[in-house]
Amino acid sequence: MTEVETARLVLRSWQPSDLAEFTRLLTDPVVTRYIVVHTPFSPQDVAELHERTLDQWDRHGFGPWAAIEKATRRWVGRIGLDELPDWPGPNKVEVGWELHREFWGRGLATEGGRAGVRHGFETVGLDRIISATMATNAASRRVMEKCGLRFQGELAMVGTMVAWYAIDRADWQSTQAPAGP
Repeated sequence: MTEVETARLVLRSWQPSDLAEFTRLLTDPVVTRYIVVHTPFSPQDVAELHERTLDQWDRHGFGPWAAIEKATRRWVGRIGLDELPDWPGPNKVEVGWELHREFWGRGLATEGGRAGVRHGFETVGLDRIISATMATNAASRRVMEKCGLRFQGELAMVGTMVAWYAIDRADWQSTQAPAGP
């Protein structure tokens, strides 16, 4: 099982047991108002996405993590790398986040997103990581910028405007502090 720790989170590989919390997360209309596809999610939609996430872990050895708050062991949400097979560009791995509302505004999406970017470049070996959200989702766009991604443009997808950001490995490496003695 892949597990990454940050200051406040344990990010672990997706498990079959995550379905109940994932359903609670994605059936909350406030949480899903900025998700481009399937809003609102039905339990069947959530189950299909859950299976796709498990399959991604099986095929690639990475995928979105289940984010667990260290202090309380509570399930925070889904954070990390996610393959977007329908993305129109050549780079199809996104860093993303969906968190339960009670965890919003605490910097946890940024903390987990940065871990996802690091994991993508250092462990998975990606050359470029993207992130996309509805153009009107200012909070998620700020998280993308805090994770080092730069605005690339907007495009129409599924009847809405999507803002997308990206970071290349070389740009990310240039922001990392050199290893000490």
